[in-house]
Amino acid sequence: MAKIAIVDDNKDQSGTVKTNIEIALAEIGSDLEVITSVPFKDPNSYFDFIEQNEICVLILDEMLNDQSNDENGPVDYKGSDLITTLRTKLPDFPIFALTVIPTDGDLKEKYSLYEDIISRKEFYDDANKYVPKFWRAAKNYLKENIDELSEFNQLTTDISGGNTDPELIKKLQALQVKLEMPFSGFDDRNSWLKEYESQINSLEKLNETIKSKLDKK
Repeated sequence: MAKIAIVDDNKDQSGTVKTNIEIALAEIGSDLEVITSVPFKDPNSYFDFIEQNEICVLILDEMLNDQSNDENGPVDYKGSDLITTLRTKLPDFPIFALTVIPTDGDLKEKYSLYEDIISRKEFYDDANKYVPKFWRAAKNYLKENIDELSEFNQLTTDISGGNTDPELIKKLQALQVKLEMPFSGFDDRNSWLKEYESQINSLEKLNETIKSKLDKK
């Protein structure tokens, strides 16, 4: 199931935010799941976290380096540091900041990298104002994935059927990079066709899974 994830070093704080979001989502009829996580020591761990947990929206506290959640002490980065890492591979992924310091200089410098920077106080005062933003961001992201997977599916079908238009190949390669799909080149046509027949079948299953999630929203 598609999920909204809250990353915060303060577990009580993230638990309160989770409850507020769940209540507001129920009121608008969404079954998006909400989960929480403490910060990971290695910022690159978030990529696997997002993929393995089917995250479609990420909500970051700014002061991720304030509290310790293990014997190694607090992490050595803030939310505004983390988003720079995340954007290297996830340029269009929905990421929000939820913080007590919305006017912080580091945050303001990274404003364009966020969907929105939200004051924690304002969120607590009126969660129903902000949760629909999370919900719409999730829907748009899932729909975009469906459209891109469908395009990838069609391109692989066309090219494997003999269409070697350079523009089609460029589009396919661009989507492969964005969707992190494998690319083996076109030298051995038989092996290429075999690989992409398998890839198309997998994508069709994935496409149906995402569609079923989106239909529930």
